[in-house]
Amino acid sequence: MSLNSLRSSSNGADLADNPHQQIGSRTLPEFRFEPRVLVELAENLNSIGNQLEVLRSEIEAGEPQLQSATLRGRIGLWVKQQLYRFLWWHSYQIRTAVDLVSRWTREERKAVDMLTQIHQAVLESKNRLCHLESGQLKIEHSVRQNAEEVGKLVQRLEAETIYNEQLTGRLAELERSASHLAHRIEGEALQAQSRLSELAGKRDAEALQTRGHLSDLARQIEAASIQTRELAARVSDVGLFTNQTRASLSIQDRRLTLFIEEARKRLPQPFEQADLRTMVDEHTKHRFDSLYAAFEDVFRGTREDVKARQAVYLPLLDEHAIGSSTMPLLDLGCGRGEWLELLGEHGLEASGVDLNEDMVERCKALGLPVVQGDSLPYLSSLPDASLGAVTAFHMVEHMPFDVVLTLVDESLRVLKPGGLLILETPNPANLQVGAFSFHLDPTHLKPLPSAMLRFFVEGRGFCDVHVKELHPYPEVVRFADDGRGVASRLNDYFYGPQDYAVIGRKA
Repeated sequence: MSLNSLRSSSNGADLADNPHQQIGSRTLPEFRFEPRVLVELAENLNSIGNQLEVLRSEIEAGEPQLQSATLRGRIGLWVKQQLYRFLWWHSYQIRTAVDLVSRWTREERKAVDMLTQIHQAVLESKNRLCHLESGQLKIEHSVRQNAEEVGKLVQRLEAETIYNEQLTGRLAELERSASHLAHRIEGEALQAQSRLSELAGKRDAEALQTRGHLSDLARQIEAASIQTRELAARVSDVGLFTNQTRASLSIQDRRLTLFIEEARKRLPQPFEQADLRTMVDEHTKHRFDSLYAAFEDVFRGTREDVKARQAVYLPLLDEHAIGSSTMPLLDLGCGRGEWLELLGEHGLEASGVDLNEDMVERCKALGLPVVQGDSLPYLSSLPDASLGAVTAFHMVEHMPFDVVLTLVDESLRVLKPGGLLILETPNPANLQVGAFSFHLDPTHLKPLPSAMLRFFVEGRGFCDVHVKELHPYPEVVRFADDGRGVASRLNDYFYGPQDYAVIGRKA
């Protein structure tokens, strides 16, 4: 198919704006940029190129040497070969023509490819122009919107300018009004100041009178307070004496009842001297119980004070699950029963033992489970591993040291595994305690240093033994820090812990 036939295949349309265009060394017609025609032209050129390649290969191969079985066929082949020999001079021209056509076809194909690329570039340029046009339209639209907004802002600015002018006028009027008001207020202030001066004079006079009345009233209140304190002290003394008398009468009544019962049993026989000696010894052993109970009331402190000091042990009991029915507590020398009362308030099971009849009667009056008797024999009568804790507050300083060791041994025996022994006693490391307050109690034998008591408790078989220092003097009575450490050392010696407790656990 020739190039003219390809041009005529595009529905007879004129495909060139200019008659010719120079490409390489050949003059070719300039096509319009129509994709369909370019595609058809490229396909036709490819087909022509393929046909020329086939023709070139046939020319180079020459006439095939066929074999024939008949004589006529062999003669025909011979005649054909002779004709090819006579026409050999045409082979070069034919080959040359084929090469020229093939070369022209390749150049035409290149031209078509170039036109295709140009067409694609033109399409891309058109797309870019369209995009730029749309962007320009957007910019123009944005500019128009901004112009409208600027117009609105100008209108608002003009309105605000007018409003500001109005406000300026109103502010001027307000300033004039304020000036008049200030003059009025200044005049009224002068009048009020003069009135206040008059009232201040009257107030000072009344204050002097009131101060005098208050002084008189304070003196009267102080006198009444002194009388009240004196009366309260007398009432307290009377109440203490009444309690002591009531307890003493109760004890004497019980002793007299026992004596009468014993006499009734022996009638008509008289008392033997041994029986009388026993009754006298029993009376002698308890004749100072009421006196010592009164001594405790004066020097040990109130029940609430003692309970507040002993509350420090409650977290320790809770940590070791002591106070249940399986881990009961026994308080040796329970005294007035503050510790037992505190344990009962927290739902812990505990009991006590004390030798003082008056103390036991007080505990029973409060409903506390207390037994009268000597602590060490009572502890020795208990079975092995029957208690969760044994406590003794301010008791071991009343005992000889061998008795203290026996108490430690018996406590270890009656405690269950994990049970606690708590021994609280005055702290002789505090010089005021060791030199003065320890000796207020005539039944104290001698102070026990904490290191010594801890050593023997640990040496008799307890584990996790430690010393807990208790009840230091308040800060108000301590020496102020002098920056050299002297005041700190003096505070340790004179105002340090007044008591300590040795605490051990049974493994």
